[in-house]
Amino acid sequence: MICERCGSYLSEEALTCDRCGEFVSNMRSKQKPTEIQSMRQGRGAAAMPRLPLRQAEERSYGDYEASDMPLDVVGWEPRQRPAPRMSASTIAGASRPDNHRGAPQRGNSRETLARHRPSPRKSVRRSNVNWMLIGLIVVVLAVAAAGGYGIYMSQSDEGQRSTARKNVLVANEETFALATTKDPTRLTEQEELLKELNKVEPHAYWAVAEEFVDTGDLDIAITAYRMADLLDPENYDGLLDMAVTYELKEDNAKAEEVYLNLIETVSPFRSEAYVNLIRLYQNTDRGPEAADLMKLAYENTERDAFRQQRREYIPFTPETNLTAGRYEISKMKENIELISPQGFDVYYTMDDEAVLPQDGILYDGESLQITEGTVSLRAVCVNGDLVSDPMSVSYTFFHPTPPAPKSNLAPNTYKTKKYVSLRAGTREEFTKKEQAEMEKHLTYYYTIDGSTPTLDSPLYDGTPIEMPSGRVTLKAICVNQYGKQSSILEVGYKFNITPYPLEMYNKDDYLGGAIIMKTTQEEFVSTFGQPKSTEDTKYLHLDAEARKLTYPWGDATFALITKQWLLVRLEMNSAFTSMPREVSFGASEADVTGAYKDFGQVQSPNGTRGLYYAYPDVGQVYIAEDGTRYVHYSCHNNESKMVVLQYWLKNGRVNKILNYYQP
Repeated sequence: MICERCGSYLSEEALTCDRCGEFVSNMRSKQKPTEIQSMRQGRGAAAMPRLPLRQAEERSYGDYEASDMPLDVVGWEPRQRPAPRMSASTIAGASRPDNHRGAPQRGNSRETLARHRPSPRKSVRRSNVNWMLIGLIVVVLAVAAAGGYGIYMSQSDEGQRSTARKNVLVANEETFALATTKDPTRLTEQEELLKELNKVEPHAYWAVAEEFVDTGDLDIAITAYRMADLLDPENYDGLLDMAVTYELKEDNAKAEEVYLNLIETVSPFRSEAYVNLIRLYQNTDRGPEAADLMKLAYENTERDAFRQQRREYIPFTPETNLTAGRYEISKMKENIELISPQGFDVYYTMDDEAVLPQDGILYDGESLQITEGTVSLRAVCVNGDLVSDPMSVSYTFFHPTPPAPKSNLAPNTYKTKKYVSLRAGTREEFTKKEQAEMEKHLTYYYTIDGSTPTLDSPLYDGTPIEMPSGRVTLKAICVNQYGKQSSILEVGYKFNITPYPLEMYNKDDYLGGAIIMKTTQEEFVSTFGQPKSTEDTKYLHLDAEARKLTYPWGDATFALITKQWLLVRLEMNSAFTSMPREVSFGASEADVTGAYKDFGQVQSPNGTRGLYYAYPDVGQVYIAEDGTRYVHYSCHNNESKMVVLQYWLKNGRVNKILNYYQP
């Protein structure tokens, strides 16, 4: 092949011209249309232009004209110009001259190609370098290097530590304030900060903190610990190292704060924080707190070493000569004494709310005062600031309770009037002397009206008690010098003697035309006329509406019950209708009590007197706060509502009568 640019001969395998560097592919693509054109004109495949073979120095006609290569003239330097592009006609007629003179030089035969003599001038060769490819490779390598660096920094331990160091060194108090803020306006900033910090695993911060501790830079180490704590607040070992670092900085308050966090929150069951904090308390003269922490450590970790340590550290628990239990005061042979095994001060209390030792009483070596009841004696030994574990003993001290009194009349039915006497009961464990001593201090109280005897009941002074007719129940108690009350003596009798007892106040005892909880306001007004005035009021603790009607003789109160205005109270200062059992104004106390049942019980020391008692049927003489006496009766009506009738006395005569519903 002939180079179209410089005319040099090229081999079939050549890619570029050795002389000018022209790409062969360009020439081949340009020659193909010529070959196709030759075939269309009925010719064979056009051969590449060739020069005729030379015989020695013989020149042939048309040698130079048939070739487009320059003449080979010695000493002549050809002018550099682009080689002419060969046309199809030129290639086709390359073996003969244009004027047809001379002999054709075997145009269709394959001859040895003419070689142009190289020019003595040195040619410039172009280098075949693909700079685009090189640039692409460089970019790929740069991206790969950047990706590798990112993977190294994010995945490798050293890369993580490097990033952690950077974050630690740029952190300040504003960083931690933002990381822990509760300000809703800064939540976005906080989220971005935590996201940036979380690009590094927490263990890298813990490791960086240890590195700074090893190098002695404790301030930066603390910053690293704090940053690690933000991301990994449950790391017990890391926080323990953080507290130790605070101690190295002599910041005991911060160290204590971290230790307490470990004990109270992170892991109460591990012992390391307890050990370190106990040591810190002891080194800072905080003995009581150290002792309390030893106790807590033992309770949470169940390590006996803490219990033993505390036992040897604090004073021994005080002791007492009297074991817990029940004691009758009169039989106690010794009083309570407190003892400190090491001779320290002892503070005690019997107040359950008192705090020892500050609220306790310093034991002076004398016996403790004993009072009746159940008490909890607590005491501690004190040595400087150290306080022992409390001694706690429960005692029940009591005075003897007298036995129930006895009656000299056996329960039975009797047809004659009887009188009953009371005497003391016996205690089997007492000697005669002890029994006699007990009886000297007894006081007796009794009732025959059916009520339970109290210290306000009639006092038995040794005078025999007269029994009334009918069924009677004698009840009695006795009280000793300590105020201890016996159980109740209860004996039933029946006396068939005259006069026979009257009936108790009952539902049939009502005023004419005015029945409590039955008569309506309309009926009452219709019977007794219009009132002088009407006013709204409230009746006792009823929620219902109420109104009071005022009359010259007193007033009547009505309440709206079941959609009716029913009579609930009458207060009278003069008679306006018929009275129950004809007991009205001006009657004496005896007249009133004589109209209803009365067991004849004597008056109590406080002036009251029981008539009968079978609740809700009750008859009683009371004394008001202002000293006014009144007779009180109560019973149930047909609707099981309690109705009360009272006779108030002035100068021994009835001057006011009340009849009302008791809710």
